[in-house]
Parts: sequence; structure tokens; C-alpha cells
Amino acid sequence: MRPLNSWSLAGLVILASVIVTAVTEMRIAGMGSVALSAGVAYAGFFANVACSGLGFSTPERGWWIANVAIGIATMTFLGAPTIPSALWTAGRVLLARALA
Repeated sequence: MRPLNSWSLAGLVILASVIVTAVTEMRIAGMGSVALSAGVAYAGFFANVACSGLGFSTPERGWWIANVAIGIATMTFLGAPTIPSALWTAGRVLLARALA
């Protein structure tokens, strides 16, 4: 089996982020439940932690350590399981405040 590299792991993190964001936006639009959204968010968080753990064996170890640390912080303070999800949430909130 071929070892995972940082590009493929980053792709998995981005895929998890897209899925989490899509489910969250559907819930906000009234097409989903809070339980489903929370379940997907926790699954995305654990996928992010798993990808970071696998990334510890790559040359970009420092980036993966930072990813898991920032992911824990964003999940704790924003409810966003990954960095891209946190950026989407922050952008959405800032845009809503700018237009209000």
C-alpha cells in the first residue's frame, strides 16, 4: 500500500469541510435537522484529527500539528471542525454583519 502524502490528506480535509459546510447550509435553509448537522460536524472533526495524525509521518509534520491544534480551537470556540469550515463560517458572519 502506498503511504499517504500531505496532498492527499489535505484533499480529505477539504472534502470533509465541503460536506460539513453543505450539511450546515442545508440545515440553515430548513432542509435538515440539528442532529444530522451535529453528527456530520463531529465526523468531520474526527476525520480532521485522523488526517492530522496520519500527517505526523510526513515531512510537513509541523503543519499537521498546527492543523489539529487549530481544529480543536475552532471546534471549541466556533463549532467548525476544520480550518476551511471555520474560514467559511467567519466569512459568512462577517459578510452578514457588513450587509446588516
